[in-house]
Amino acid sequence: MATPPERQASNADQACVACKRQKRRCDKAVPQCSLCRRTGRVCVYSDAADPPPTAAAFAALQTRLGELEDRLNTPPNTFTADTSSPAESHRTLSDVGGARNSGQSTVSPSLPMVSDQQELEFPAALFLDIDCFVWARIQMPDPSVGIPTDVLALLSQGNVVVDTSADYFSTIHTWMPMVSKMRMHLGIPVRNGGPDIAMLFLAMKLITAQADEVADGTLYSIAKGFLSGLEGSAVVSLLCLQAMVLIALYEYSHSIYPAAWMTVGACARYADILGLSCGEIDVTFMGQTTTWTGAEERRRVWWAIFILDRVISMGSRRPCSVAEPPPDGRLPVDDETWDTGDVTRAWGHAVSTHYQVHQSYYARLCQAAIYVGRAEAWARSKQLMSSSRLTELMSLTDELSGFSAVMDSTPGLANTDSFIRLLAPRCLVRSALFIALDSFTCPEKIIPQAGYIVSSGAKTQEELQMQSRSMQVIQQASRQAHSLAMELSATIELDESLRWQLGKVSPFILDLIYCSMATLHWLLGENGDEVNKSSLSDLEPFMDMLGKRWRLSMKYVEILTFHDVSRRTRNNSEY
Repeated sequence: MATPPERQASNADQACVACKRQKRRCDKAVPQCSLCRRTGRVCVYSDAADPPPTAAAFAALQTRLGELEDRLNTPPNTFTADTSSPAESHRTLSDVGGARNSGQSTVSPSLPMVSDQQELEFPAALFLDIDCFVWARIQMPDPSVGIPTDVLALLSQGNVVVDTSADYFSTIHTWMPMVSKMRMHLGIPVRNGGPDIAMLFLAMKLITAQADEVADGTLYSIAKGFLSGLEGSAVVSLLCLQAMVLIALYEYSHSIYPAAWMTVGACARYADILGLSCGEIDVTFMGQTTTWTGAEERRRVWWAIFILDRVISMGSRRPCSVAEPPPDGRLPVDDETWDTGDVTRAWGHAVSTHYQVHQSYYARLCQAAIYVGRAEAWARSKQLMSSSRLTELMSLTDELSGFSAVMDSTPGLANTDSFIRLLAPRCLVRSALFIALDSFTCPEKIIPQAGYIVSSGAKTQEELQMQSRSMQVIQQASRQAHSLAMELSATIELDESLRWQLGKVSPFILDLIYCSMATLHWLLGENGDEVNKSSLSDLEPFMDMLGKRWRLSMKYVEILTFHDVSRRTRNNSEY
């Protein structure tokens, strides 16, 4: 039997951070309390009564993190430093962000804003007088920013950096490849980065976490706080933007609003600062990249923001933040080619390339997002309906249907990896059909604004023809969505590993499933067709399954209760 002093030594003095925030009972067990162990979240103790951690403690954390970075980024017997001095070539993640040669730790309990000692000021001329910024050759500051202790503690636990990176590149990267796998493997971001590389790893950890692991919001809050601190300390880099994109993707995937909408808009502004584009890259801020892999990475980050910008506007039909890509802009090259750095196959097609030309998975996703943007622009338009407008809509419908058919006939879809990676663009292009044709499917004439407001006027003959065509297309898209969902369910059922890696399935597919289910509910309420009822019964457990990974799925399920005729109250049953 343990004596009281022995029992006391095994416990922390105060509750862990997560239990404090949730006001939950904490048994204060170390190194992890029972509640954190049960929920699988990171357990961090912070005792305000204790003195600040010593420099030795910080150094131990830095050393541990440096070891993890070495394991992640240094291929055996192939590491060669490309820096000018031995001290620079061995900088670790926590070294590169702080005061160099100062003899002090670069880690701080909280990320400070720019201090008088740092004397850092972002060059306002970049925004106030760009011509002056260029001809005066004003240099960007090298911010001396520490990494918060809670961030460093998270990245120093076990093999978290290695495991997070491996998890990220085997899941999220397969359908949103915007972080260079090859450059990360070569260790370039770590050697050239500062606290921004820590921010990127933290964002990777956030987006790869299961829904129940981040339910309390602790990791999300830490990531958002760190990102905000970096912005306030004048840290502007591609690594920071990539982290911001992953946070925006996390917010969208878990239905965190209005944060998701705001973060995507911030990404668009950030990309403008860095001069990113799918066409000619503005090198005023970042300078010229020396490798094709790096140039392609910049383009892919811009495309990731463009995709998110179009996707996040699908349900609200609000204006987008990113301009349409120019016709002579470039689509991403083959994904495997970029991942391996194979310059012999680095062929990038123009944005204007016809959809019948074979493209890689990410390029298909970009093309689908372009069509989503066109559908959104059409739906937002306040122009009076005319023959030319209806002809334009018919042409767009034909293109969307044709693009869907081309992707459906892509060779190799019997392969599980190909099927899953192409699923997002196949679903998005059908989502575009719902966006464009939504108001025309109703037998009543609908005013072009939110809420399905019925107009008193009658439809013209052309509008009636468009109504008939729209119903055929939407019903077909709903059936196809059901088929895709059932095929994915069967694939997951057969593949044991996929059940534990649902992050390979993009949340971009969920809008189509939701639109299809809403349509099926509508048709069921109109005609009571048992086929529609059966399809809904199939799709409900499918949404529950994806809800275990992406909380957005469960939010869609909640909204579907307003479409379910069996659950409507008398007050809202007519519309």
